[in-house]
Amino acid sequence: MKVLLINPNRYKFPPVPPIGLEYVAACLERDGHYVEILDLCFSENIYGEIDCAIKTFNPEIVGITVRNVDTVLYHTNEFFLDDIKDIIEYIKSTYCLKIIIGGSGIITNPEGILDYLKADIALIGAGENTLNSILKDLNITKNTKRVYYGNFNPSNTCRKLSAINYQKYYDSGGIAGFETHKGCSSSCVYCIEANSMVSFKDISAVVSEIKSLAETGYNHFHLCDSEFNESLEYSIDFCNALLKEKLDIRWAVYMKPTEFSKKLFKSMKEAGVYLITLTVDTWKKCTEYWTDIEKFVFTAKPLGLKVAIDLLAGFPYETEDDTLGFLNILRRIQPDSISVNTFIRLYKSLSITNLILKDPALRKNLLGDINNPTFVKPIFYNHLSTETIKQMIGSDPIFRIEGLEKSVNYIRVFSN
Repeated sequence: MKVLLINPNRYKFPPVPPIGLEYVAACLERDGHYVEILDLCFSENIYGEIDCAIKTFNPEIVGITVRNVDTVLYHTNEFFLDDIKDIIEYIKSTYCLKIIIGGSGIITNPEGILDYLKADIALIGAGENTLNSILKDLNITKNTKRVYYGNFNPSNTCRKLSAINYQKYYDSGGIAGFETHKGCSSSCVYCIEANSMVSFKDISAVVSEIKSLAETGYNHFHLCDSEFNESLEYSIDFCNALLKEKLDIRWAVYMKPTEFSKKLFKSMKEAGVYLITLTVDTWKKCTEYWTDIEKFVFTAKPLGLKVAIDLLAGFPYETEDDTLGFLNILRRIQPDSISVNTFIRLYKSLSITNLILKDPALRKNLLGDINNPTFVKPIFYNHLSTETIKQMIGSDPIFRIEGLEKSVNYIRVFSN
């Protein structure tokens, strides 16, 4: 079957290469399908390029990735689904092609997003080993299934295609990405990936991907995992394997304040890591949690690793005194930077959303499209104003309020 995969993501702060489509395309080709990727990120004529791709390639079905529903941050929020909806409507009305949607954004509300976009099928989770099954089902005339759940099989993967023009991304401030595993074992109440099944990729295969890009001149990377240190042993083994290749690369990672050691940080530094973004939140945390953060920063920084903390605060029933106390703890620890966000993006399936909806006193703190029961359009919880947080952090240069500017930590590091 001929499959056209489209990246509609045109957000450029920074632009992010659609590596998920490269993984999916490789597996589809392995299974005997013909695949083309249409990357619209830098397009100056979206519909002209869509017309050209469809008329030239003549696909039998179209897959569209939904990386994000919106930018998640309140102050500069951008909602992406309307533009994607327009693309889907155009393709369906002009060419009568079925549309499959996938990507990390779908998991926020599969049925709701499928209905909003008016696509035909939604694929949730890893698509590498599942999309071929969907295409087989489409040959069954009575098939009415609308939502499929991907099942990642580490032993049944294939090498990522090099089908994206990475130079355009690098020229615009973007960088290449790679992933070492799927899923996350953490139970963060605000995260849609919490408590999802974890599957680790073959280390040699991931290293081979990085080496291939490095050999063509791309030496700056950002890890796409939710948190790099899902497994301490795996993380160390990965860094050691990468180090053996003696590649001249640098890369940034997200981590959590568990599963770390001096040995890990030393291996990371030697393998090219220069920046860690440490994810921290204030929801019902014990003293040991803050002690772990202190140990994390005090162990990583002396080894030459920069540590930027992304702090999500202002949860339900959290007082101003509570928040100020948390900020002062982090102020004392002195990471390289602390980004503070008190606007919590809610999703229908989250336990914290249900907690807020049940309490009228909390519901009054909702912002956004609050009459939207699907939570597809952005709804935020906030009871600590930006002005209040500004007063708490004062003139301390280590702090910034997240979302006031469109940027990310790795760009900030290089601009300072």
